[in-house]
Amino acid sequence: YVKLALSLMKKIPSRAHDGSIMFFSNHTKLYVEPMQSSIECYLDARKASLKSGNPYANACAYVYNNLCLWSGKELNAVVIAMKEAMKETKYHKNFGVLALMQPMLRIALRLMGQSDAPATQQDNLTNDFDETCNDGGNTGKYAMQSHTIFFVRLSEALIFRELDKAMEAAEKYFSVNESVGRYFTISTPNMFFRRFYSGLVSFWAARETNVNKESERWRKRGVDCKDEIEKLSFSASTWNFQNKAYLLQAEEQFCTRNYEMAET
Repeated sequence: YVKLALSLMKKIPSRAHDGSIMFFSNHTKLYVEPMQSSIECYLDARKASLKSGNPYANACAYVYNNLCLWSGKELNAVVIAMKEAMKETKYHKNFGVLALMQPMLRIALRLMGQSDAPATQQDNLTNDFDETCNDGGNTGKYAMQSHTIFFVRLSEALIFRELDKAMEAAEKYFSVNESVGRYFTISTPNMFFRRFYSGLVSFWAARETNVNKESERWRKRGVDCKDEIEKLSFSASTWNFQNKAYLLQAEEQFCTRNYEMAET
């Protein structure tokens, strides 16, 4: 279907829709092609969207910068691209996407050892999302933003080894996921990373929790995430997912104190 859509786009060009067609086509490419070779396609989709004023231009920039960060692109280049994208997003008053970009910039800056991360703005935004989840239930209109913010917070805490923050963010992340999970199927590149990092946090929490029932609850969450990544390692790109599956398998064995299996 993707090849057909791209073929029709070339034969019957439509400036109004080319950007969105390319945007969603890239999601599919990431299933079957190495991520590093597919990321740059989001820039092509963004250029096509900008020509027609398609709002997917901001979404393309958001996904592109996220994938650059998670796939290990040079951090200084990522930060420069993020700041430029945020400037354009603010100009177009797309504050929803802007809210999702800010915490990602914070992680990149912290990894670079810089202290000028936009903590205050991020805290204000996430506090609003917290209230939405608490007052309106996890099915509120900001569920997607909250899901993303909580994921960023748990991944940031994982990277910088802040266990209490990781567990708190993960609880909220899984709460939103369980309530409106139909919106969060593992069908987009961002969801790949969410399953992977939330799985790592879950196994970490399981090891550090002394209460057996709580430890098992965290381990079960980790196993669920591992199973989804394992399925992708067989059905999609081995390059993109097999290494992640191996790491989650090792974490599971480490949780059960099967250290020899964990090492292999």
